Amino acid sequence: MQPKRIKYYLLGLFITGMILFVVLQFNSAKNIRKLISGNEQLLQELNVKNEIQKLQTSLAKTDSKVRGAVISRDTTHITGIEVEIAVIKSDLKEINKIVKNDSTEKLLTQLNYLVDEKNSFNLLILDTFYSSGKSAAEKMINNQRGKRLGEAITNILHQLDTTRQTEVNRTTRLIDTSGQKAQSWGTVLVLFACLTSLLAFLYITSRIHRQEQLIEALDESQRQEKNLAAVKDQFLANMSHEIRTPMNAVLGFTHLLQAQPLNDKSREYVNAISGAGRNLLEIINDILDISKIESGMMRIEATSFSLRGVLHSIDTLFRAKAEEKALQLNISIADEVPDILYGDVMRLTQVLVNLTSNAIKFTAEGEVDIHVTRTWSEDKNVRILFTVRDTGIGIEAAQLDSIFDRFNQAEASTTRKYGGTGLGLTIVKQLIELQNGFISVESTPGSGTAFKVELPYMLGEMMPENTDTLYTEKDPLPIHPNVWLLVAEDNRMNQNLLRHLLGNWQLQYRIVNNGREALQALEKQAFDLVLMDIQMPEMDGYSAIAHIRKEMHSNIPVIAMTAHAMEGEREKCLQMGMNDYISKPIDENTLYRMVQVYTGKFSSREMPPAGAYVPENGHTRLLNMQYLQDLSKGDKSFEKNMLQQFITQLPEDLAMLKNAIAISDPVSIRATAHNLKTTVSFTGLETHLYPILEQLEQTDENNYNADTANELFYTLKQLCLQAIQEAIDITI
Repeated sequence: MQPKRIKYYLLGLFITGMILFVVLQFNSAKNIRKLISGNEQLLQELNVKNEIQKLQTSLAKTDSKVRGAVISRDTTHITGIEVEIAVIKSDLKEINKIVKNDSTEKLLTQLNYLVDEKNSFNLLILDTFYSSGKSAAEKMINNQRGKRLGEAITNILHQLDTTRQTEVNRTTRLIDTSGQKAQSWGTVLVLFACLTSLLAFLYITSRIHRQEQLIEALDESQRQEKNLAAVKDQFLANMSHEIRTPMNAVLGFTHLLQAQPLNDKSREYVNAISGAGRNLLEIINDILDISKIESGMMRIEATSFSLRGVLHSIDTLFRAKAEEKALQLNISIADEVPDILYGDVMRLTQVLVNLTSNAIKFTAEGEVDIHVTRTWSEDKNVRILFTVRDTGIGIEAAQLDSIFDRFNQAEASTTRKYGGTGLGLTIVKQLIELQNGFISVESTPGSGTAFKVELPYMLGEMMPENTDTLYTEKDPLPIHPNVWLLVAEDNRMNQNLLRHLLGNWQLQYRIVNNGREALQALEKQAFDLVLMDIQMPEMDGYSAIAHIRKEMHSNIPVIAMTAHAMEGEREKCLQMGMNDYISKPIDENTLYRMVQVYTGKFSSREMPPAGAYVPENGHTRLLNMQYLQDLSKGDKSFEKNMLQQFITQLPEDLAMLKNAIAISDPVSIRATAHNLKTTVSFTGLETHLYPILEQLEQTDENNYNADTANELFYTLKQLCLQAIQEAIDITI
């Protein structure tokens, strides 16, 4: 049924229902009015009967008093006789007032006459009694005139009563009929109201159910869309990574071939391979960038940088390419533009490289101009306008709105003639919007194109002239009072290790033992970065990061720390909301670089290459002190302290693992094995112990075998005892 027809059907049904309701209500009200009128008539008839009875009583009382006075000669019997006669007249008047009916009008006239005659006769008897005595009065009483008047009055009252009784019966029937009809119409009205309410309820519930189905279908389609988008992005990222690895090898070996003596034909082939490889790698990098941006993993990393230095790099990068095409490359910057800015220099460079590359690519002759101006400034905030203008082929006006769409170029022939994926400007636009900027384009076909990019920045701090400062154990590291780190780590040895590293870097930090304590610390204090262990008691790292992102709505950078080496662990950390991932044992250079990137508050750092570890004696041993020596930078007390803690903690962990195996508790076995990996990681035991610990770490209820677990524990115990003995020997 068509929706428009449904509206008309519903409107017709509504009007019909309203008319039926009005008819039912009218009939019900009509019968109720009849019922009320009948009740009023019945009450009136009852009043008539009551008045007739009162009249009869009054007449009888008057006759009795008159006769009593005459017979007994006691005038006290007639005391108040005038009042009694007045009551009779009042009752008669009330009857005349109530009864107004043509059928009783003649009877009422006769009754009025007879009652007057009766009253007059009684008064005449009394007058005779007073004037002529008892005998004369008795004679008048016995002459039958009074008796006849009384009988006549009684007869007329009986006729009136009969007539009124007929009227009462008719009224009663009318009341019964009206009451039954009112009840019937009321019942029909109630049934109609119930039916209407039921139909309305069914209609509303059906609409609500339909709406819920539509909402569920919409939610399901959105979930499928998100899943498909996630699958697509993951596929693109995985494929790009998988392709880029062999492509780097191809380009590397091609570069080696180009350095070899080749004949002209071979050099032509090698150059073709190199050019095609670079183009393919550029496409792969574009796909990676677009997938990163759309999955929300592209992060703005703000640092202080020299704007004029960036422009100089652009000039150096494209000068040779412009001269190769006989183009003039002009780069200028207005005097009022500050040089040291605070922002993401990498993304700015990526935008300028893309726009400049396109300008040179699509310009056959003429020039390419890059001009930088300041459009707004207030306190330490500025907005910088970058204009990249060329004298190339230009873009048709109809194509300007779509050039920022993915896989889209101005014309289909552009891809064939100039190459490219059509992703460059899409990436540029999204990178600019990611930095809260905007981009516009102006173009005239055949005359050239101008792209204008406006980005917000803050004034940065002056950087040292020598950017190649080498920090070693002999050079004091800079103090950073504004950098606060929160470390969530339950392993005491790792806590000491991080205390040593962060203390050497002169950073401010706070160490907590689990995710719950980390959340409490974040609620009380502002931090710049969180180092979060994955497996911790009470609340693990995954639960903590979920609370930080979903409940606290915080975007604080969080770096995951874990001894897991299983495939997919890094991707899982990133999907859960972590910003980055570092595996244990922690590499000092990697951690320093991550802290520098995610806080953006101190300069980059280079570390001297670590020398190869040579055992003190010629015998092979399990412990490898190279990692600990690299961290200590000659601090023997730190090395001894860490080894003593290793000697103390390793037996405790082994005892916990033994108990877990004894009670066949796979959950405790996994947790203890993971903690052991952390304990032994900085002593170089990964090669010997990790294969055993990873087998224990993968234990679950379905594949648990007590014999296998005991065998693994026995092997692990022997190796650990040897490692403890070696550590004791070193500390002595």
